Amino acid sequence: MNPRARHASALAILGASTAVSGAGFVLSKASVLAQLPFAAGESSWFISAHNLAPRFLLGALALVAFYRRRVLRLTRAEWTQALFLALASFAGCMLQTDGLQRTSAATTCFLTQFYVILIPLGWAFVHRKRPTVTVLLACLLVLAGVSVLAHIDWRTFRIGRGEGEILLATIFFSLMLGSINWPGFAANRADATSTMMFLLEGVLFAGLSIATCRDSAHLFAPYTSLGWLALVVATTLFLTAGPFVLINRWQRFIPPTEAGLIYSVGPVLTALTEAVLPVVLATWIGIAYANQPLTSTLVTGGALILGANLLIQLWPQEK
Repeated sequence: MNPRARHASALAILGASTAVSGAGFVLSKASVLAQLPFAAGESSWFISAHNLAPRFLLGALALVAFYRRRVLRLTRAEWTQALFLALASFAGCMLQTDGLQRTSAATTCFLTQFYVILIPLGWAFVHRKRPTVTVLLACLLVLAGVSVLAHIDWRTFRIGRGEGEILLATIFFSLMLGSINWPGFAANRADATSTMMFLLEGVLFAGLSIATCRDSAHLFAPYTSLGWLALVVATTLFLTAGPFVLINRWQRFIPPTEAGLIYSVGPVLTALTEAVLPVVLATWIGIAYANQPLTSTLVTGGALILGANLLIQLWPQEK
């Protein structure tokens, strides 16, 4: 495949992955809501870790079943990448989820998108080049679009513990996404590194859930709910294992800045999904999860984010 065709394929696949992840966010939130009745009195750390552990372990098992044992035989470079990805993702997920308990979901969405700024800054630092005007303008358009979507009120916005945790989580997510394009990992197999990342991260989440559990019965109670189990499986496919394997395989064929901008479309797709899917899940599982209405802010915010992606495609920068 020639570079132009490979670049186009990477854009299409990563775009599709982002679309699937947007729907997966709604499934993930529903799985947490379905878990709450089985975790009365537990901390947010336990709820987050216990919800994430089966998703990553199931993802690892699915990849082993699909690719066979060869994905468990890693080179030194693949072990290094898998360990780095697992630690960065683990830290980011836990900080983001704990921060969400102390601030609004809208603010969390806005702050998380700061990786769109951090990725080009990191790229510029590594290559000792200043970000171009096009890249900086595209980043600003993304942040403006997400702030509109998140209904940020700058008069009441403040940096407290929750906001600080989410900003710190964004740094870990930026490191994770940026590392996929590191030259030292270029020859690594995406299936092997993804499998080991999921396995390591699943073990970390399982260990944290055990360490923070106040009632051992809560470790097993959710597994009696078919609805919760179905959501865990769906979230594994649409938000955890499926999208990341595609990202790990295809992101290396486009600049990391470009990839970050593609992923920034996620909040728009999540908002669209939240307009129709929650009430379906609520009726099926018996949880309180209402649809979110479509508003003019979605159109405005989505247009700004789409404009950023068109800008970076029409005037591509670093190669």
